[in-house]
Amino acid sequence: MRPLRPPEDILEKATTGEVGVKKVPEREVAYAVHRGPHAQLQDAFLRLMRWISENGYELMGPGEAVFHLDPVVARTEDELLTEIRFPVRKK
Repeated sequence: MRPLRPPEDILEKATTGEVGVKKVPEREVAYAVHRGPHAQLQDAFLRLMRWISENGYELMGPGEAVFHLDPVVARTEDELLTEIRFPVRKK
């Protein structure tokens, strides 16, 4: 994947700390789900990257994480449920 420069609105928010609302385009994503501590997310990330490569896909942009059960809701770290996903397209 070619290096991506973050969009200007992201760079601005990183500088100002402001919060906002925006629409994001629909896209195809490859995803993996991790149950457990966030410190172990790298295993799911590596599994997802390997799957993308081995199944003929290429990355099309930065990834994102969805915290389905986060530390505010989960009683223990073992209950944390995190989905990681990356936009992809078939080569």
